[in-house]
Amino acid sequence: MNKSAKEAFVTGHTGSTVFEILLVCISAPVGLFCYLEISHYLQEKKNVNSISIAVALESLTILLPMAINQTIYLHPVGITVMIAMFTIASILCWRRRNRIEKYSELKFTEIVKETKNDLDFLTYYRSTVSYLTFVAILAVDFPIFPRSFAKTEVAGYGLMDIGAGSFALSGGFVSWYARRSMTKKEAERPKLQTEMKRFRKVIMRSIPLIIMGFLRLLTTKGLDYQEHVSEYGVHWNFFFTLTATGLLSTFFRGILGFRSPAVWITLGILYQTYLTFYGGQDYIENAPRYCENHNDSALAMKALIICNLFAANREGILGSIGYLIFHLIGEDIGHYCLWSCNGNVSQTSISKSVQGRRLFSLTIFAWIVHYTLISTLDIYTSRRSTNSSFIAWTISHNLTILSLTWLSFGLGTKKEKIKTDKNPPLFAAVNRHGLLVFILANLMTGAVNLTVDTINSSDSKSVFIIFCYLCAVGAVALFLDKVLDKKSTKGKPVKKE
Repeated sequence: MNKSAKEAFVTGHTGSTVFEILLVCISAPVGLFCYLEISHYLQEKKNVNSISIAVALESLTILLPMAINQTIYLHPVGITVMIAMFTIASILCWRRRNRIEKYSELKFTEIVKETKNDLDFLTYYRSTVSYLTFVAILAVDFPIFPRSFAKTEVAGYGLMDIGAGSFALSGGFVSWYARRSMTKKEAERPKLQTEMKRFRKVIMRSIPLIIMGFLRLLTTKGLDYQEHVSEYGVHWNFFFTLTATGLLSTFFRGILGFRSPAVWITLGILYQTYLTFYGGQDYIENAPRYCENHNDSALAMKALIICNLFAANREGILGSIGYLIFHLIGEDIGHYCLWSCNGNVSQTSISKSVQGRRLFSLTIFAWIVHYTLISTLDIYTSRRSTNSSFIAWTISHNLTILSLTWLSFGLGTKKEKIKTDKNPPLFAAVNRHGLLVFILANLMTGAVNLTVDTINSSDSKSVFIIFCYLCAVGAVALFLDKVLDKKSTKGKPVKKE
């Protein structure tokens, strides 16, 4: 199948519904709930203590439903599977919580590492964003992937629309600004020298993203690989957006010292004003990819080059404003809902209660804001411009998944106090090596597209390939985890008990 046919296959779509996209993604917290409860049951009855069993269980209860839900089998197979898993998990949970004799401690201790905080649900959520993206970037090239889930061309709700925004938002949840401590020195702005040092570190960490951005650009053009131009533009891509978001957020928070929510509120209002009242939305959607020039002077030619580059990549460049807002909002949400109320082991129940109340309250508020923007202010959701209603929808969606993940961990853990919850091994590994696994997943996606006639694949073959691909990504993550962990501990003295 030629390039133009594959490009047409992923272009010109109008999207799905908010509820259907939630149904797809809810497979992650439901699968987690089922995984935790079956893990408890196996530990109690069979004394299972094997990482291979855990990985197999994780693949069947989380990865497989996640793959099925992003296909035409969502209705009714995917929904039926989720209902069945939730029912089984609820029965096991009720049985476990009401039995007289308590469980012994879970023995999956060697599967994932202990953490010092009580935010394992955040680890799982961040990995969920990655795995859902892994499925979508490959499945979209198969006919089994509903076209309503693909990126929307102008307006609407597409499953693939929320991927980049989810990454920017979840990055904000764990940024240095979100995790800052609550002390009296909090109100004092650190010295500029300290902030410059932090900014230089961010620049160094951005170098791999910049390299990957240019490599993707060169390979896409060199291999004549299919591309969706209205996604980010002619030359821009997701890696450049992540780079711009990281650098700009640190510049705003650190160098300029803008540490109030007023910064992203003001930025959002100004950007939406430009889109609505100054032709920004129309420019992004309908303007040509080049600029006209009637002057042959050297200065005019240089200006023309800049103008052409901007016009060719306007979605990516202007959209970075929206993704910056995502990151800034994520930092404030993370600090308020996650880190500032994250207590020690003796305060676990209190901390979890505060986290839950704040997460669910903010989720409801975010949905109210979204529906106010689209119904009262008539601002339709546009991923191409990352306008205010798109930002509000993406935040509402992600907070819903994060809140349900928090609830799944709360239901799926024992009543007695424990130091940490246990994340599924594949998800824990992906979270620890997110960028590297993401890069490798993109390379694997490209390899599948170059070797398989995806458009003409049968439904059964498509599901099989997608599921095997997901398992392969997880296996790569576990391999990296094992290799890099050995390297990080090599040469260090072993602590005696």
